[in-house]
Amino acid sequence: MDQDIVNAMGLLNTAKQELQMMRDRGWKSLLDDAFSFCNNHEIFIPKMDANYIPGKSKRRALDVTYSHHFRVGIFYPVIDLLLQELNNRFDTVSTDLLLGMACLHPAKSFGNFDKKKVMRLAEYYPNEFDSNKLRDLSCQLDNFIVYVRGSDKRFFNMKGITDLAKVLVQSELHQT
Repeated sequence: MDQDIVNAMGLLNTAKQELQMMRDRGWKSLLDDAFSFCNNHEIFIPKMDANYIPGKSKRRALDVTYSHHFRVGIFYPVIDLLLQELNNRFDTVSTDLLLGMACLHPAKSFGNFDKKKVMRLAEYYPNEFDSNKLRDLSCQLDNFIVYVRGSDKRFFNMKGITDLAKVLVQSELHQT
């Protein structure tokens, strides 16, 4: 499950990058696809360089072209809305917390372990980790990962963080 979190966060970042690239360089491609669809289904396509007329009244013509209206009035706002929604739901703090927790998963001999992400996780708890404790934690993490990967057989073949917590308590390593 923790690997799924790591994969999901990677896919989320990919989706954000793809949306940004679409916003920056995808207008022409989308327009070509829309023209093709409209041509195949005999749907009227306005002249893109003509003045945009909202509704049916020619008296309400705006001083923008159809191309500008569709790109700036519809395409950009939709992409921006999607990016904003993803950023609101998965802000930096949420992402850091999820990835930090996933780094502690003991599967595959702590294969997802990433000291930087765990340190970033600890930084979100300033009441628990002042600058001295963060420095100590950095050294402790180096020692811990070496120890659990090779020195103590109790840390092998764990299925999840609950197994890790149990072994830490049984071995009294939770105190150190």
